[in-house]
Amino acid sequence: MVRNRFFLVPVIAMIGIDIGQFMSGVVVVEAVFGWPGIGQLAWQAIQQVDIPIIMGVTLVSALAIVMGNLLADILAPLVDPRIRSR
Repeated sequence: MVRNRFFLVPVIAMIGIDIGQFMSGVVVVEAVFGWPGIGQLAWQAIQQVDIPIIMGVTLVSALAIVMGNLLADILAPLVDPRIRSR
């Protein structure tokens, strides 16, 4: 049974990498469904050249990407004990 969870390591790695793509897809999803959110805020700030809002959205997005990758790196050794953290 323990061997069955080893297939999760590449899945966890891809989820960590794909968080950036999820953040970029937010703009399209919010535009299609008319939901207010960070993507719509970023788009309006870009159109109005509102630099502080653009910087804030970029910072929050970058932080989400870094945290997603960090979480993926922390979970990988827990799923597969052959991976060592230093």
